[in-house]
Amino acid sequence: MTERDTRHSRRPRTGKAEATYKRLLSAGEHVFSEHGYHAASVSAICREAGLAQGTFYRYFLNKEEVYLKLIALLQDSLVASIKEAISPLSSATEQLLTCYKGVLAFISDNAGLYHVFRQAEFINLEVHWRFHESIAEILEQILRLGVQTGEFRQLDVEVVAYSLLGILEFIAMRYIIWEPEKLYEATHESVISVILQGLDTGKNLSPGRARKAAVSVEEAPLVTGGEATRQSLLRAAEKLFGEAGFHETSISAITYVAGVAQGTFYLHFPTKVSIFTQLVEDINNRFRALEHATLSGLSDRREVEREGFKTFFEFIGKHRGAYRIIREAEFIDQQVGRWYYEQLAKGYVRGLRRGMDHGEIHVLDPEPVAYGLLGMGHFIGLRWLFMGKEKQVPDTTLTSMLDFILHGVLSR
Repeated sequence: MTERDTRHSRRPRTGKAEATYKRLLSAGEHVFSEHGYHAASVSAICREAGLAQGTFYRYFLNKEEVYLKLIALLQDSLVASIKEAISPLSSATEQLLTCYKGVLAFISDNAGLYHVFRQAEFINLEVHWRFHESIAEILEQILRLGVQTGEFRQLDVEVVAYSLLGILEFIAMRYIIWEPEKLYEATHESVISVILQGLDTGKNLSPGRARKAAVSVEEAPLVTGGEATRQSLLRAAEKLFGEAGFHETSISAITYVAGVAQGTFYLHFPTKVSIFTQLVEDINNRFRALEHATLSGLSDRREVEREGFKTFFEFIGKHRGAYRIIREAEFIDQQVGRWYYEQLAKGYVRGLRRGMDHGEIHVLDPEPVAYGLLGMGHFIGLRWLFMGKEKQVPDTTLTSMLDFILHGVLSR
């Protein structure tokens, strides 16, 4: 939607009109939350609101305007609530913790609308990013204050701010969106410990090997016959889903790029959703195989973190389309989208436990820590590779992120 479109939309001028306007917004929130943006329609919103479609067009041009208005309201309300909560606090540490808990409490209180917002990453990335930038600005201000007052170490405030956004996003995803009311105080305690003090216990690094160069496990084995056709369809689907997204990609386009007849598609995949979910599993297997090959021989958890994130950023930098597929999966097939991150988190938890047992990292609840770290990787990648248009995450950014993970923000 352009600014010109927005200016020409009609706004309520009476109390009755305002009530109707809010009624349509509330109905839009419910429909988007229940069915997703693409499956939602103006007629469904009107049915939910109990209003005629003619009434809808007195206030909104289309469903997109309803969607963008809901996101704007959510953003304004969240920013206002955070600023109000931290304004009386002089300590940067108190402000940071209040902001962290305040954002999660706000999401919990507005879970339906927040779930609607999360789809914006695949509908309008700029809108999605502006929302997060508004929170990042507050976090950066708090971090600068802490550095100035000596409460915090010298930090790359932008890198740390986006790392914190990643923690918030994935903690909310795991403990609010996936399983409402699962966000316990103990979850906060472990994550806050990482934010303030980091993971590193200070124990001397265990001797390990140098990072392997040019690890290559992604090439598919040579196959023939039906399996070769299936692989061609998967690679074509990965290309198209990665470029245009699930909803803008057709089966006919997949078969055209794969060079096979459309009927051949159904010999391997019953639906477009089925090939999409198979792709998610395929990408998961490829990344985990690459990670295993790269990290084999490393024993110290702190070195594993360093090389693991480096491998992750290299993978998504090389396979940007694949990463879009992973992120969109939750909104195409919630079960497989959740499965992807649960598989990564399970392995992460096992590794963190080993590091805790060996005294390399602090003893914490490993699951929320794992999701927080996964979130950091996502947001740093999103900021520098997708919004920043970098070919790879800069070494300085990776170093600053790892410094934060290991040592937190507090001055020693």
